[in-house]
Amino acid sequence: MQAERRRAEKRAHRRRLFAYFAAVFIFFMLIAAVLVAGVVNNQRTHKMYLLESKANDIQDKLDMLIARVHVMAFMLMADDGEPESFDELAPLVLEGWDADSKDMVRNVALAPEGVVQYVYPLEGNEPLLGYSLWEAAAPDPETVEALRKGYVNITPPIDLVQGGRGMNISLPVTMPGEENSWGIVAIVVDTEKLIGAFSLRDFVTHQVEYSLDYEDMDGTYTTLVSSGPVEHPVSWDFQTENIRWRLSISGTLDAASTFSIVLLLLGILVLSLLLASNFANRKQRKQMGEMFRELANTDSVTGCNTRHFVYEKLVDKESGKWRIGGLNYSLAILDVDKFKDVNDTYGHEVGDQLLQQIAAILMRSLAKNKGDCAIRFGGDEFVLLFGDRSEDQLRDILQHVLQRVREIRLDSMPDIRVAVSIGGVHPSQMGDQEANYKNMLRVADDRLYQAKEAGRNRCVVQ
Repeated sequence: MQAERRRAEKRAHRRRLFAYFAAVFIFFMLIAAVLVAGVVNNQRTHKMYLLESKANDIQDKLDMLIARVHVMAFMLMADDGEPESFDELAPLVLEGWDADSKDMVRNVALAPEGVVQYVYPLEGNEPLLGYSLWEAAAPDPETVEALRKGYVNITPPIDLVQGGRGMNISLPVTMPGEENSWGIVAIVVDTEKLIGAFSLRDFVTHQVEYSLDYEDMDGTYTTLVSSGPVEHPVSWDFQTENIRWRLSISGTLDAASTFSIVLLLLGILVLSLLLASNFANRKQRKQMGEMFRELANTDSVTGCNTRHFVYEKLVDKESGKWRIGGLNYSLAILDVDKFKDVNDTYGHEVGDQLLQQIAAILMRSLAKNKGDCAIRFGGDEFVLLFGDRSEDQLRDILQHVLQRVREIRLDSMPDIRVAVSIGGVHPSQMGDQEANYKNMLRVADDRLYQAKEAGRNRCVVQ
């Protein structure tokens, strides 16, 4: 009888131990799940910073190539379309490159009426002479029409008539006063060397797989270069002229799964592991935060500064006070009127073109020697900072911006009209409030709301 009771007590004791263990284990696993979710989200955020930085770097290199095509076009127009000095000008165009960038350019070419007649360097590129660049640059009638309107066109990697593979960057040229295109100026870039200049293997140091893809005419993406299969990708889309790119790196789900399995196997030691892991992750987040603090200062679509730049360089994020004493900033918030309707009706690509033109107007309103700043605050909203301006000067600048935005026209869609509403504040208007960034932002936002309520397409400063 007593033996049976002892066996029953032992069974009850084991059941209690199991219940306690299950409860503690589940508790620990819940803590682990929360921590893992935080790690995944944190790593994803860091990877988005990493993607944006690399995408900006790729765009800078492509823009550098595009700039050279424009230089060739300007030189040609300066000579009234006479290419006799081509052999002298072409080397000058290439001389400004660093060694790596210069090496990836196969040749520059002039094609009167679309047919190549001038090539530099000629050696190794003889098959280009007599070649139709309309055919190379524009495989479909719509692209031909775009080219004839003077837009830069970048081809995806193609087989070159002179051998090898490359990307053709073309710009049709129309002489001043002429209606018809004179022809095309072009740069041919070696695909492999261009990929090398992108330094995508930098991702390997961050222990991630990568892939750079471009969008085909049918809307599908083709891989330009990758380190292998990208599992659970984190992606960043960006556009350079007519080509839309997608940069992807591997995500964090595999790491999270491994972390969870380790927690499961360690069982009762999970708390110690989580405490150690939490401490390590805090330290890692701090180190990575310092690493990425300088990234993403420039918005890739508009070229304006970002909020990250403002809080990194100008403003204390907590207090909203200026980091540098003596700044006498005026502040304005600009919002595109009914921008969602534009995106819904014409698509995000047209919306991006409008934002780029608006940003260009804002940039021209700035004075660099006064510390002015244009910030893409989010979506279709911009913040402008003007240093050392009077109230009248602030009003004149904002009215000028308002008028210039009304004049925006897109060649591809001339019927589109765009307008903005603006709320502005001068530091002298702050009264008893401190003229810091946060307070001025709040006042300007209230005035932006007033401008919207009053019918949009206007500026409210007082």
